[in-house]
Formats: sequence, C-alpha cells, structure tokens
Amino acid sequence: MKSKFTLVTVILLSILITSCSKSDFNENDALAAQTALLNLKYQHELDLETLKQKGATAMQELINSEALQQIKLNDSLANASAIAAKKADYSVTVVDVYTNAPVADADVVVSSEGKVYAAKTSTQGVATFTSLYLFPTSTFLISKTGYAATQILQQNITTGAARLWNTADLSNEIAGNLYIDTDLTNVTPEKVGANVLVTASTIIPNGSLGSYTVYFPTYTTAAGAYSIKLPPAPSGYSLSFQQITADQKLYVNATEDDAVKSFPGSLPRLTTIKTYFNVNSYGAVVPTVNNYYYFKIAADKAGKTLYIPGYSNYSGYNQVLLSPISGKYQVEKLLTYNYYYSNGSYIDYSSTSYDPNTKIDVDLVDVAGNIVETAPKLSATSGADGKLLNYTSPEGGSGYIHLKRDATGALVPNAKGVILKAVLYDSYSNLYSLNYTGNLNATTNNYASSTYLLINKGDKKVVNFYYGSGDSRDKDVY
Repeated sequence: MKSKFTLVTVILLSILITSCSKSDFNENDALAAQTALLNLKYQHELDLETLKQKGATAMQELINSEALQQIKLNDSLANASAIAAKKADYSVTVVDVYTNAPVADADVVVSSEGKVYAAKTSTQGVATFTSLYLFPTSTFLISKTGYAATQILQQNITTGAARLWNTADLSNEIAGNLYIDTDLTNVTPEKVGANVLVTASTIIPNGSLGSYTVYFPTYTTAAGAYSIKLPPAPSGYSLSFQQITADQKLYVNATEDDAVKSFPGSLPRLTTIKTYFNVNSYGAVVPTVNNYYYFKIAADKAGKTLYIPGYSNYSGYNQVLLSPISGKYQVEKLLTYNYYYSNGSYIDYSSTSYDPNTKIDVDLVDVAGNIVETAPKLSATSGADGKLLNYTSPEGGSGYIHLKRDATGALVPNAKGVILKAVLYDSYSNLYSLNYTGNLNATTNNYASSTYLLINKGDKKVVNFYYGSGDSRDKDVY
C-alpha cells in the first residue's frame, strides 16, 4: 500500500514543480493536477474498502466522469492578474444521504492552479475555502472514514449539499441458501456449495451529479448459505449471483452426439453434461424421458436386436402387470401389442428373422436402475416363417412377449422376478403396473425476486435463491 501512495505523491509533486516553472498556468496543468488528486483519493478509498472487505465504491466512475469534463476544456486561462481578479471564497455543505443530518469532520479537497487544497467540515457540515480560482466543473472530493466517498462540482455547491452515505452501520442483513439442480434424477435440489459470489448493490443519489453504485460482496459457505451485513440504504438493494458451471446428471433419450436423435436409434440413458447456471434463469430444456423400461429381444440370425418400449403415448401401450408380495411386486402377465415408439415411428415386429418355431430370450431393461431387483424371465416365440408371433399366453397375457415357460408349458423357476416399485392398475384385481406417467427427470425452478428494501435500521431478510435446472448446456439433449 505504501508504494501506491508514494507513486501518486511523486506524480503529484512533479506536476506542482512543473506548474511553478511556468509563467502562465493553463487548464491542461489543472487537468494533470486534478487527475493526480483523483487517483490519490481513489486509491485511499479503495484501500479502505479492501480492508473492510466491502468491495469497491463508485470512485472510478467519478474519476472517469471528471476527467471527461476537464478534457472538454480547451481554452487557455487568462494571465495571472485576470486569474487573481476571479478568485473567490467557497463553502461546501455535506449531509448524510440517509438522515439528511450535517456530517462533521469530513475531508473535502479540491485543486486550484496546480495545488491541492483541503478542509474539514464543521459541526454544521460546512467546509470553507478562501481565494481559489476554480472552473465551474472543478470538483470537490468528499470522504470520511466509514462513509462511501462522493463529489460535487463547483457550479453545484450553491444548489444543494453533497451527500455522504454511512457504510459503517451494518445493522441490516440479507441471508439465505442457494440451491441448484445438478442431479435431475431426484426430486430435491442440491445446495451450491462453497465460494459462490453473491453481491448486494445499492444506488446512492448524489444530487445534481446523479447517482453512484456501492457493492457489498460475500461468498457462500460449504453448505450453500450466504449472509451479507448491510447499512440501511435509501433505495434498497439488488442481489446478483455468480454464474456456476457444473456437471449435471440427467436422463436423455439422445444427445446431439447421437446419429439418430430419438429411439430406436438410441436407448434412453443416464448421462452427465456440463451445464451453466444463473439464478432465475432456466433456459436449459429438461428432456422428457417417460420410458422407464424397454424389452430387449435377443439378436436374430442377422445380428439385429429389437427394442420395444414399455410405455408409449401413441395408439396403445405395453403393460407389465404385477401383484404385490411382501412390500414388493412380481410379474403376473404382460400385454405387449403396441406398434409405435414414443416418437410415433412404427415398430416393425416382422423386421427380424429367427429360426422357425423357437423361443427367443427377452430382457427387461431397467433404464433408471431402480425398478428391478431380480429380473423376470421373459421370452418371445417365432412362427413357421421365423417371424415373431402375437398370441395369448396361459397366464392371460397377450402380445409378443410373455413369461418364459419350459418345454412342458410350466413357468421356469423365478420367472416372475422381483420388482421394487409399481403403480396401481386395477384395484378390483389388485394388479399393479410399471407404466409411470412421470418424467424420469425432476427439477425445481423457483423464482425469487432479487430486489429488497432494507430502509429501516435492523431490517433482516431471509431469502433462498434457485439456480434451477440451468441456463444452457454444452450439448443439446432430447
């Protein structure tokens, strides 16, 4: 910090020495002095804010604004005698932006003819300067420990007071938790974890100069909690949140990497995709994956494997009907006559060719991995032409796929399997089904306002914010 102050001081002294070597002092000299002054005050303010871990004030904006105004002045000053005739006394009044009470012991500085002049405000909040030559756009910089620095132009000091904002009274608070859906396979959102930046900002009115913004940053804890201590603010606060990049786990029917974007070109699967999250922004599409299970019919003589969806919202659907046993379920019969995939394309049961009059093994594919404990034993049958047969089974099932039986017609051991969950199908027959209608993916996209008024001392707000299912992803999903 010492080296920063030294550098600015050397610059300022060099400007003063140079200006004293000239017979005339012009506005370019004033600009150089003013810039050094502004840099000095800004660095001081920045160091204070850094130590307080409250973030930067709007001093840099003030620097840029003042420099722009000064650069617009191109005419040379009159000679020294004319300058002396135009010197005047000035008074700057400083009040609290929130209470409008006078602020005593505030530092007020201004540059005139290449020199820096400083004064402190009285108990009435007034700082006085005598015999200064100033431009209408000459700036009085005002600061005080515990306050956000501000400024006022010479041309405005008679129209209103400069306003300082007390940032030391941190009696107000906004706190809560941040949630994010990095796992769409469950119904509860996750917490964001540590070191996510949360920033509260407020706009402070500055009289005829408009306003400036002050920022108060903090970081989340390992549990995803945030808390920001704040002073009362006349216009309240707005919260902003760091964008998060994280891997998201979800089910997809396909991604952009698949040659065919829907079944049967690709089987629904669990995958992880890099996702970008912003609070209250949910642009990343959550794919609808309704097919929890598929029937995989063993490869035919040409090596072709046929997959049949367990659920379709087109023209009928396949069913696995079960009965409850000891809190679980077992398969009783199957209704497998659907001719359509979930995307509406046609299932061609005659597209495969097997040896005539043979039994063909069928597997129940559990997409989510949370339905099947012990797989049922299933089979299909080919006819004399080697094509799959649609028939009615002894257990009352119909269609192409049934419980597997041996050569005598009896069910093979453990043919019914053990199924972990099902939904009620027929209460009269006490039958259940595997056809869930819900999406395998679940998300919580809750919107929460990010603007809060904390006008009264001691006000506290507890608000949870949601990153939800994401704003965008590295890959398109279907």
